[in-house]
Amino acid sequence: MVKFSGRTLFEATAKFLLSAPTLGHCPKHRLPEVALSGRSNVGKSSLINALTRSEGKKKLALVAKTPGRTQMLNFFQVGKNVMLVDLPGYGFAKAPKDVVGAWTKLNEEYMLTRGEQLVCTVVLIDSRRGMLPIDFEWMCMLREGGVRFKIALTKADRCKEIELEAAVQACREQYEKVCGSVQRGDVVVTSSKSGDGIVALKTAIADAVNESAESTG
Repeated sequence: MVKFSGRTLFEATAKFLLSAPTLGHCPKHRLPEVALSGRSNVGKSSLINALTRSEGKKKLALVAKTPGRTQMLNFFQVGKNVMLVDLPGYGFAKAPKDVVGAWTKLNEEYMLTRGEQLVCTVVLIDSRRGMLPIDFEWMCMLREGGVRFKIALTKADRCKEIELEAAVQACREQYEKVCGSVQRGDVVVTSSKSGDGIVALKTAIADAVNESAESTG
């Protein structure tokens, strides 16, 4: 069994694979999947680009300024190591309510039916806004469904230090409330712009991949 570090897991070339409007369109493969979820416009695409070192004109994931542009499950394959899945954002989006409702249902169905192939979900929280009730509800749903998850605070470079510290503490408290305890790598502070925390997040994801392989292997 290959054991990954954060560096080796993401050193392979990443590519966009496909967008799935329904679960039936999801690719069939044997790679471990790591999903990125969060409120609309929280920075999922930017974080994918930072994790896969896709910058400048060769951005792997397109970054939109309008909340709710990601409307399908977007799959990004990192070599033969891992599959990243960019989920539609939950919460506010500039789209009809029935459309947003369909995204939410798609997210939940994916999370609760993907099984052991989904080794971890990264729940993104905007550092400037902190955790909202909808984020807590999402984490509770993951926990009840047996889906392992971690928290990544995004856009830390846009947040004052005292505000960032408060956001981190609040996330740790809410994570502990849902999961019972907080371990190293469960709550990570990141900035896709400066690169801060990206190595730590890679390590946390690699640990989840390794632990899943050990438990199922």
